[in-house]
Amino acid sequence: MARSRVVILSGHSLFAEGVASRLRQHLHALELQVVDPRQPDAIARITAAQPSTVILDANDSEVIEACPLGRLLRALPALKVIRLDSQQQEIQVVTSELRSVSEVRDLIKVIESPV
Repeated sequence: MARSRVVILSGHSLFAEGVASRLRQHLHALELQVVDPRQPDAIARITAAQPSTVILDANDSEVIEACPLGRLLRALPALKVIRLDSQQQEIQVVTSELRSVSEVRDLIKVIESPV
């Protein structure tokens, strides 16, 4: 069974590092890589890793600014982004689907389609 590739974006917040530590206990199921998003080659490293999932601390503004969500989803259209929010004790899962639309009716079809 193939292991899921996961990248954790960590500006070395205690929360993100704690999540990485807990996930390392499951390396039989995951390929885990931690990337500092403040490094100039961060997006290239993430893209090269071809992860199925990127995990980030939703409260770490440095991470959000250094690796904009739109840029990640454009580089890896099938990517699942998990935003961990320790203050609200919840996660938000963001996925992307690319579609070409040229007419308003195409846009309306996208709006009306079930998730």
